[in-house]
Amino acid sequence: MRHFLGRFRSAFAFVAFLSALVPIDPVLAQAPKEEHKATLRVVMDDLRAEFLQLTNALLTDDFAGMERSAKTIEGHPLPDEIVTAIKGKLGKNFHAFEAIDERSHRAAGDLAKRAAAKDLSGSAKAFGHLADGCVGCHKQFRAALRPLSD
Repeated sequence: MRHFLGRFRSAFAFVAFLSALVPIDPVLAQAPKEEHKATLRVVMDDLRAEFLQLTNALLTDDFAGMERSAKTIEGHPLPDEIVTAIKGKLGKNFHAFEAIDERSHRAAGDLAKRAAAKDLSGSAKAFGHLADGCVGCHKQFRAALRPLSD
């Protein structure tokens, strides 16, 4: 139980951290998604909003919401022009970026599967792995990729 609560505390800290770092532009928040210009900022804003919905679903035992949000995160699009720009910025480090991204997608898929099985402890554990992937990617690549988000 102590480990389980520790994961929740970590998740809350991560959500607060993420919310503080990527403020939503009020204009983008009100615009339909199809009107968004494909930028890394828009992708990250969409993922952050979905992660917050996922967190809420986890905290309220909303397994259908957890599954839906986890599947959305798992399959989030990354347009070719953004991938090309990331490759250009990271160069040979792009493979490390891909590896972290893939682990995060697998964690989201695992979370969706565990939510579908109504496994709260497993869902929380997978949520922790997903949060670890997000934080790890931000820690390693945010500085280099920030110019793509501005």
